[in-house]
Order: sequence, then structure tokens, then C-alpha cells
Amino acid sequence: VGSRVEHLRIIAGARLLLFRNMATTNSQQSAVLRATTAALMKQPPVAGVPIEKSQNPLQAASLTFKDLSFTATLPNGESKTILEPCSGHFEPGQLVAIMGPSGCGKSTLLDMLAMKKTSQYSGEVLVNGHARDPVLFRRIAAYVGQEDHMPAHWKVREALEFNATLKRQHNATGSSRKNVGDFIDNLLEAFGLSSVADTYIGGAQVRGISGGQRRRVTLARGVAAQASILFCDEPTSGLSATDAELCVKALRVVAKRMNVLVLVVIHQPRKEVAKLFDTLVLLTSNPGRMAYCGPMSKASSYMGACGYPIPDQTNPTDLYMDLLTPGAESDASDALVAAFATRQKPQLGQVVEQACAVSGLTAKEMLMAAWELKGPAGKGAWLGSYAVPFYVQLRTLLLRKLHITLRNPAAMS
Repeated sequence: VGSRVEHLRIIAGARLLLFRNMATTNSQQSAVLRATTAALMKQPPVAGVPIEKSQNPLQAASLTFKDLSFTATLPNGESKTILEPCSGHFEPGQLVAIMGPSGCGKSTLLDMLAMKKTSQYSGEVLVNGHARDPVLFRRIAAYVGQEDHMPAHWKVREALEFNATLKRQHNATGSSRKNVGDFIDNLLEAFGLSSVADTYIGGAQVRGISGGQRRRVTLARGVAAQASILFCDEPTSGLSATDAELCVKALRVVAKRMNVLVLVVIHQPRKEVAKLFDTLVLLTSNPGRMAYCGPMSKASSYMGACGYPIPDQTNPTDLYMDLLTPGAESDASDALVAAFATRQKPQLGQVVEQACAVSGLTAKEMLMAAWELKGPAGKGAWLGSYAVPFYVQLRTLLLRKLHITLRNPAAMS
């Protein structure tokens, strides 16, 4: 009996040592992966340079939309078509640009895809082949709007930490909090905000960061949520060409490294920025109609095949806007819509039908899978409508309120 007990002790000790070595190895591998991602965020590669996907990416989410359209009712009771029925399919890890002239329905399309449109619209949107879950979709998607109202006495780092705390999967382990801090540092570096990390956001009565830096903070807050799908509505508006390129490069790293589907409404980017995108969606206005949906790298040759070659030393996106703006001198919007209907729409319809027939993970299954990979052992995944429990929300909001109140002389007087 004594020898058997000793034998069991030896086996138990060996297993414990094995588990410890495995934990150490996993910890070292995670550190290497984080360091690689940090290096890419600090020095994002230019267009054409491949970015290797992380070994621990976020849960993949594809997005399919079919016959999506929107008609608005005017004050006089008349109906106005904002966006005619359009369809498309985007795979995980893609960086998608949605472009077109003013009034073409770019933001309307993005809002419908992001489940932000409160007015009634037609069509269907699928995530991994499933209809969007009205409760859990917000857990796997993040939205960056054109305007973001932030407290004037909030610091830049605190703004990013706020989103990371409330949007990431609830995990109360100390190592997770350290990883969040490292991730925030990487974001500050990637979006050129490290020098103002501890500066107030500012406002009309409070001196703070510049308007361009505010836009970058808004974009970084969306990325901090670490969602599988990221929607960005004109995130580069008001930025210089250099800052815009910096932001899009950072989004490309997020898309490729973490396997995130990023959709960006962007208005006439310069050539270097346009090349960073994988997919291009072109819309024309009066009413909004799709004129191109395909790889960004093939858009120029497609225009040439339609009879509109891109002149040398010309920014292709400038020509696209000239061709798709009704009433412009070089307006070819009707011709390009007709070309799209014969050249691309049939094949695009087949892709959409095939995507609808393939079912991947649901939003619930994505959250459970993410928890199994990164969540604390012995606990189940948090599947509430919000990413964190009520007490975490309350604590985070109270701390923010306390900080901005103590920093505001008017509130303390």
C-alpha cells in the first residue's frame, strides 16, 4: 500500500510539473505574440507588405447583406429613395472602403449593416450565415461614428481604458488587466497619441488635445473594444493626409493581425491610403446605387474595361468621384451602374447566395468560444446583453464621474 501511495505521489508530482511547464510555455508564447503585435502597431507596414495573422486572433465574423435598401419619408409625405437594393459579402480580416459622392447613402449603408439604423429599411443582413442577434450583435461589433462627445476633463488614456473595460469579455484576472494596459499602450502608439496620453480631451471651456487628435481618440476607442467587426463612419474626416494614412495603417494591422472585419466610410483618400484597403464599394447618388464592389487592386482595370481608363499620375479615387458624381463634368454614373448590373451583379449575387448557404458560429457561439480560449477556468461565458456585469459598469462609471468632477474647478466650487 505504501509503495502504491508513493507511486501515485510521483505521478501527481510529474503531472503538476508538466502543467506548470505548459503554463510557462503558453505564457511565453503569449508574450511573444503580444510583442509582435505591438511592433506592428508601432510601425505599421505599407501597402503590399503582408501581415501575418496572430495565432490567437479574435473570433472570425463574415458579413453578408442581400437587397438592402432604404426609403425616407419627407415632411410633405412624399417618399425618397436614399439607397436602392444592393448586395454584398465580406470575409473576416478584410479592410473595406465604402466610397461615393455626398448623398449616395454611404453612412446609411454602414448604419444598416451595423444595426444602428432606427428607421425601417428593407433587406437582410447575416453574420456567419445567421441573422443578426438583436441582443448579442453589439457584443461582437463596434461602431465609430462621425461625432463622439467625450467629457472635457477626461484624459486620453482613460477614454481608451473606458471602452476596453466595458466592451471586452469580462475577465477579472490580474494578468488580463495587465494585458489591457499593454494593449492600450500599443493603441496610443499606433494612433500617434502617446505624447498626449495624459492630456485632457478638452472642450469649449477646457484646453485639451487638437481636433485631429480627438478624431484619432474616437477611432482608437472603437479599436479598443476588440470586436470581430468594426464599423467606422468617416474616421479620417478633419485629419491631415499623414494622420489619415497613420490611422488607416493601424486599422489594417488590426484587420490582418486579429482577423477583424473593418468597414470604413471614407471620402476620397489619397493614393497611398487607398492602396491599404482590400475591398472597395463604390456608390453613386440620386438615388444611391452600387457601381462597383470588388478588390481595390482591380478597380482601376475595371474602370478601364468600362471605357474610363485612369490617366498616369492621377489619383484613381479622384477619378472615381468625378465619374460617380451626378451633374459633374465627367459624370458617368448611369453608365457605370449599368456596367455593374451586367459585369459584376450576377457574380456578386452568386457569392451572396453561397455565403447565405454556409452557416458558421452564431454570436452566442463566438462569445463562448472566445471565453474558452481566454476566460478564467471554472467559469462560464458571460452572455448578457452587455460585455460586463452591472457592478463593473457601475464601478467604471462612478470612477469616471469622480475623476472628472474632482478635476473640474466649477464643479468643486
